[in-house]
Amino acid sequence: MFEIFIFTNGIFLGILLLIQRTELRKANLFLALFLISLSMELGPDLFEEENLPFPETSFFTVPLLFLYAQRIMNGRLRPTLWLWLLPGVLVNLIELLIGDAEPALYVIVLMLIPFYGFNLYLLFNLQKRLTQHQRQLKEQYTNLETRTLSWMKGLVFIFLVFHLVWILDDSLLIMEVDFPVLALMAELLTLLAVFWVGYFAIGQKDSQLINTAPEDKTESIKEVPKQDEQSKVQFEKVLLQLEQHKLYLNQELTLRLLAQQAGVNEKKLSAWINQFTENNFYHLINQYRIAEFKTQLNLPENENYSLLGIAQNAGFRNKSTFYKVFKELEGITPNDYKMQLSRA
Repeated sequence: MFEIFIFTNGIFLGILLLIQRTELRKANLFLALFLISLSMELGPDLFEEENLPFPETSFFTVPLLFLYAQRIMNGRLRPTLWLWLLPGVLVNLIELLIGDAEPALYVIVLMLIPFYGFNLYLLFNLQKRLTQHQRQLKEQYTNLETRTLSWMKGLVFIFLVFHLVWILDDSLLIMEVDFPVLALMAELLTLLAVFWVGYFAIGQKDSQLINTAPEDKTESIKEVPKQDEQSKVQFEKVLLQLEQHKLYLNQELTLRLLAQQAGVNEKKLSAWINQFTENNFYHLINQYRIAEFKTQLNLPENENYSLLGIAQNAGFRNKSTFYKVFKELEGITPNDYKMQLSRA
């Protein structure tokens, strides 16, 4: 019953993602296939008595997760990335040729070694790309809650534990040692992975970076000239427009939007922020928002407003980001700051 519960929930959530109409429906196609592939791995054991034919999907599961991440981060997939699905196709072709014949032990071992090596390489590669992507997001966005892919790091960790369990289980099976607890752990991890995706992925927004957009053919940041007076004057004009029109109050402000309103190139603006403030877009805008919050906190008409209400008026979207940024910049919490003002 437990396996059926996992199987049906994984298939159901996969279908739900397939039919969901969102801006990420093309990326969600890979995530849906990932869930279906993960659930189908339970199929042969679950329907063993019925002798139903199930494809070997274990070589597809991690590559589909990898392709989902690439699609959501880069906006499109390079043709070469589709090759990650090739091992799964080859394995199923081999199984089709072998038929019901029981493979020899050395054949099983020869298949397991590339399987684990292949998956572990993709998982560590994905972890590295997610870390880099998280850092780059701060160059272009100020509200990261629905754009960050940090939840995928948790999913990668689940699959790393998965592989540890599988390696132990397969090693014991080769030595003809039965240890059923490992099989139960694998099922629990499958259930955790399904619900992890269901909880975090549904509200995911586009996380594409400007610098990796396929339509962006402009020069790279490295080609932007070094700090000079002309660039500094242009950047100061952008800051003046930001301050005069209080553009930072817009909770949806992005690097692209600011560049459009200031009439400058996005990559140049990003480079100027790095050069002249020695910081990124995320910290620059949130510095203005914290300053605005402190100004509004001192206004008599805001006396009955909550700290979160004032923070939202200053451009912050939610409490967690506001408290985190305030503590980083001021060294104390907003509540402590308010108490200091009251005592003063």
